[in-house]
Amino acid sequence: MLALGPVRRKRTARLIVSYVVSLVVTLALLVWWIVYVVLSASRISELAGRLGTTEGGPHWTVLIVGTVLFGLLVLGLTYQLAQALGERNYSRRQEEFVSNITHEMRSPLTAIKLHAQTLQQEDVPADERQRSLDFIVQQASRMETLVDNVLESSRLVARRKRLPLEPVALAPFFAAYFEEARAGVERRGVRLATDVATEAVVMGTPDALHRIMTNLIENAVRFSARGGEVRCRVADERAAVRIEVEDDGIGIPPGELPKIFDRFYQIGREISDRRGGTGLGLSIVAGLVKEMRGRVQAFSQQDKPGTRFVIILPIAGGRP
Repeated sequence: MLALGPVRRKRTARLIVSYVVSLVVTLALLVWWIVYVVLSASRISELAGRLGTTEGGPHWTVLIVGTVLFGLLVLGLTYQLAQALGERNYSRRQEEFVSNITHEMRSPLTAIKLHAQTLQQEDVPADERQRSLDFIVQQASRMETLVDNVLESSRLVARRKRLPLEPVALAPFFAAYFEEARAGVERRGVRLATDVATEAVVMGTPDALHRIMTNLIENAVRFSARGGEVRCRVADERAAVRIEVEDDGIGIPPGELPKIFDRFYQIGREISDRRGGTGLGLSIVAGLVKEMRGRVQAFSQQDKPGTRFVIILPIAGGRP
């Protein structure tokens, strides 16, 4: 895929050169049109007189109409260029996604195969056999999560089968969720700090909330160093619930913040090449939060480490 980079850049350069040439030709024709109409003003007025329309300076009408048409042509060319560049950019992200998810799935498959081969050997100690079985289950769960993310992302894009919203009490949900998630986070050398201060009920589904939190925490852990901390806070706020996930990681460049919820989008190569990922997690978060009638934002400061994600969900029926 990396070999396609120069080819893609050449095609993009040719596209831009074609646009510039077309724009120059269009502007040259516009100048020619203006000069021609001005020099032919008397002839145009004479022709208009024969047609019985001499009021308002007919050459000015011809000049304005022509200029507007040329202006529309320039706008059309610019729009076509923007569309073509957007399609190329989206295609590049799709190619990167295929490469990334292939890499993400190859690692657990290799590990599963290795441990399965270990189990095929005779006289494997019981403790080692159990470790291999546990590892196989863990890596299979990782692959299952990857597949689920791809399917969920496709559902959100196609807008099929919207979430069957139901009342979800957040206090028991988060108590159970954080107990489940803590071991996996801390196994990767990152501390998980939680603060749940809500008695609210929101309209959603436990599966959707689980997926939202898992993607946000996974994202935070991925960009955190060992020994770092991920902080999760849940609190009532007027007629809504505020859910925060914050880390002390490398942060997000301000220029990339508006794009991070786009499908297939990944933070700059100097980060994504080192950290992995599929580019689907945050787009799934945004899609599910929207289906739950909420909103999500990301905050990161240039001079400070870390990123903070904030989700606002409306409380079912107003205040708890």
